[in-house]
Amino acid sequence: MIHPDPPDLPSHPEEPDLSESRIDEVQLEGVSLADQRRLGLSLVDCELRDCDLANLDARGAALRRVAIVGGRLTGCNLAEAALADVLVEDCRADLTVFAAASLERVRFASCNLSQAAFQEATLRAVAFEGCDLRGADLTGVRFEEVELRACKLDGLRGAGALRGVRMPWVDIVENAGLFAGACGVDVVD
Repeated sequence: MIHPDPPDLPSHPEEPDLSESRIDEVQLEGVSLADQRRLGLSLVDCELRDCDLANLDARGAALRRVAIVGGRLTGCNLAEAALADVLVEDCRADLTVFAAASLERVRFASCNLSQAAFQEATLRAVAFEGCDLRGADLTGVRFEEVELRACKLDGLRGAGALRGVRMPWVDIVENAGLFAGACGVDVVD
């Protein structure tokens, strides 16, 4: 599995123009796009540190070779987006929408993805490491080469979609009740 690292980017002394729909080769720190509407936003070769993307409406976005570290994505709408070679690390991304999105070679590390919506998304070569996925919706998700490690899965919706996902045995045992429920097994004392 490929785990993208933050890209090495040239430093830009000038302030980037964030009004454009395409942002290339920049390092952004502490920038806010919160509550904005940026349909079809394109980020290429970018690193975003401690940025506020809460409630950003970026449906149909394209993120390629992007690192988002320490940011806030609560309620960010990335429905129908295409993410490739992306790192999302130490982010609060609860209630984020990835519905019908395509995620390829994406790594989520130490992120709060509780109640995130992944319905009908396609995930290929994606890793979730130490993430909170409680209450997330995986209904209709298609997984290929996806790995979950040390993730919280309580209340996960669409757990049956996890077919083919790789997990350490200790994580499987910890979530046995969730998997039993997804298979229709009634647990008795």
